[in-house]
Amino acid sequence: MDSREILVIANRQCADLTLPMLEDLATAPHLSPLSSGGNHAHWIAGHLLTSEGQFHSMMQGIANPVEDLKPLFGAGSVPAPDGQGYPEYQELLAKLKAAHEATMTWLEGLTECDLDQASRMIPPGMESFFGTWRQVLLVRSMHWMTHRGQLADCRKAAGRAPLMM
Repeated sequence: MDSREILVIANRQCADLTLPMLEDLATAPHLSPLSSGGNHAHWIAGHLLTSEGQFHSMMQGIANPVEDLKPLFGAGSVPAPDGQGYPEYQELLAKLKAAHEATMTWLEGLTECDLDQASRMIPPGMESFFGTWRQVLLVRSMHWMTHRGQLADCRKAAGRAPLMM
């Protein structure tokens, strides 16, 4: 098994574990995991979508198709407790699913040599994370799992039973 195959598995499984949690929280998209706030499901859905576009910008040098969402969901943004000004939750979730599937189709068509390509437009100080396409795609999978953990906390705050997967 080569690294491309591992990246395909990792990125597919991360989304397969995260998307059901986002769907489950559609009835409580603004429930914060902590009494002091935190990333709620609505913000996480928008953030993952915005990040998806950013990852492709770094790898392919293309414009982020959801650049307009960066002020709401990009790095450094703070979740609006009530989601004021956000696109509808289901709209973000549908766009995230479509973007994920497009990424997976693209990734499945890459070669090991493709993954060695240098990334572009890397945020300063983040070169060791995003230097090559391979690194971007590895971070992408970890990024989804980081936010899956936050969604688990949102589910706990909602009184929902833990999921074993």
